[in-house]
Amino acid sequence: MISMIWCEDIQHGIGYNNKLPWSIKEEMNHFKQTTMGKIVVCGEKTFFSFGGKPLSGRTNVIITLDKSLDNLNNVLVYHDVNKLINDFKKEDIFIIGGKTIYNLFFPYADKLIISTLKKKYKCNVFMNFDLSSFEKTKSEDYIQFVVNYYNRIKKY
Repeated sequence: MISMIWCEDIQHGIGYNNKLPWSIKEEMNHFKQTTMGKIVVCGEKTFFSFGGKPLSGRTNVIITLDKSLDNLNNVLVYHDVNKLINDFKKEDIFIIGGKTIYNLFFPYADKLIISTLKKKYKCNVFMNFDLSSFEKTKSEDYIQFVVNYYNRIKKY
């Protein structure tokens, strides 16, 4: 199953100059609890934006077009989306960014987990997905954000 997880401000902003424009401990804890023990997939810019170290307790995967980037210490590197999906088809995969990687995996996503902050931040990267092929299944309200869970609507 492929899930996409991200945090956005009230105007759908997700980043500023390859960094998170906010530091909200409760939201980071939600992210950590949700992805712990799972496979997390990100692009190389996102990976290096959090220090170039793998997220502990998770299988870390980078997807990149850069053929010179090979497997790093405790990080798998893929250059092909279909191979990655096929290799982990029996696993729970969490797509964690950035914007290009979200766009790449959106057609394959089974679930979306979107934290929406209750205020605006300075952002220069925004999400703009059409969620009409998803249905909201649950919401959780926190002090500074709301988490909405969506499942792809199955067509029979």
